[in-house]
Amino acid sequence: MADIWPSTPDTSAVEESDPRVIGLDDDDADDLLSTLSSETARAVLAELHEEPTTPSTLADRVDTSLQNVQYHLENLQEADMIEVIDTIYSEKGREMSVYAPADRPLVMFASPEHERPGLRDAIKRLLGS
Repeated sequence: MADIWPSTPDTSAVEESDPRVIGLDDDDADDLLSTLSSETARAVLAELHEEPTTPSTLADRVDTSLQNVQYHLENLQEADMIEVIDTIYSEKGREMSVYAPADRPLVMFASPEHERPGLRDAIKRLLGS
């Protein structure tokens, strides 16, 4: 008998994209640094770079509670570091979001203000090739 609902994520939509390049003085830097100050958040993000998955699977992989993973997923999503790429259903028919990194790669840099535009362009060219 075939499943009515998908039970495995479709990760084909996860593609490499232009790098997200952020200077330490950029508005997004505070959110990123605050979010990544947590070891658990970094572990969750690293796991999502290995394979997009659901919060319950992440909780098992990083050895923490589902509530803790959901907290960090919310913070990572607010910082535009991850996104929901699919929805699957558990055996019980419960809807589950599948998360993946939103940007690949992410580069944060520090430089004098007059050098920033050239450095930002150089990083994007280097990582985009």
